[in-house]
Amino acid sequence: MESTIKREQYTQSHPPIIPQSYPWLVIRDGKHLERQKIFNISKNKYYSITIPEMHNKMICTSTNEWLLLNDLDSKDLSLLNLLSMEVVQLPRLESFTNSDVCILCPPTSESNQDCYVMIIDRSPCKFYFCQPGDEEFSEQEFEFDLEEQEYEFGAMCISAATMEDFPRPSPPEIPTTNDYLIESGGELLYIHKMRGGWDAKMILGFIILRMNFLRQAWEEVNNIGGWTLFLSQDRGLEHKAISCFAAEGVKQNSIYFTKPFDRFYYVFDLENNSISKSLPCPTVSKFMSRLDWVLIPITKS
Repeated sequence: MESTIKREQYTQSHPPIIPQSYPWLVIRDGKHLERQKIFNISKNKYYSITIPEMHNKMICTSTNEWLLLNDLDSKDLSLLNLLSMEVVQLPRLESFTNSDVCILCPPTSESNQDCYVMIIDRSPCKFYFCQPGDEEFSEQEFEFDLEEQEYEFGAMCISAATMEDFPRPSPPEIPTTNDYLIESGGELLYIHKMRGGWDAKMILGFIILRMNFLRQAWEEVNNIGGWTLFLSQDRGLEHKAISCFAAEGVKQNSIYFTKPFDRFYYVFDLENNSISKSLPCPTVSKFMSRLDWVLIPITKS
């Protein structure tokens, strides 16, 4: 059962975007995504920010403080550092679509020589990769001797990586799922977000599978202990997932998730299978907001 949580929130302009042990919720709306907020789920506060470099950009993926952005009009790709506001331009990729898988190995030095961007076109299983400074993406195509149905939802990649046939979600009456692969606490998890209703927009619940590498088999789990999962989804874009050990004010053994063009965030409690929703900022669009979880981890000196 879905319930709405109403809590007091505060706004403050131009706060520092600081590293913390759990993700920020980045909220954007407006015709060109020019209005931006960040929300701290632990303190239950939202802040108004202005980052021109994010205007009209889709967040493809993020690693540490770096975002991979795609311009909605020009389709240009770039990297943005949320702490320094450094922008790194990348080559154009004409074939890029919202359903491509994006993987970012961010820079750790000023030279950017350890930075790699990989984009996977899942339909022909074609890989594109580049480094900052490259004039174009390199391309490589892979062929797998697998059944046609295994290409659905990326199951082909999962089967190849784990040497185990990937189980389909149950019960069978669930018409649609969104799938996430994530490392959490040293374990490999695969998450089914089950959707139903006439338009398949109603979230029915989650199934979590853990890879048992000793048995080479997937096992269903209903408790992730003190961990919390954060799931983002923006239109047809490949779904993004973050795992963190629960901090104060963050609900453990739960899944925080967002929906496309929805200004609420939702929390699925694995203990009682309930879904609650919260409004992080009441001043953003009801129907055209974009919400993304972005983790800027605390680095040890």
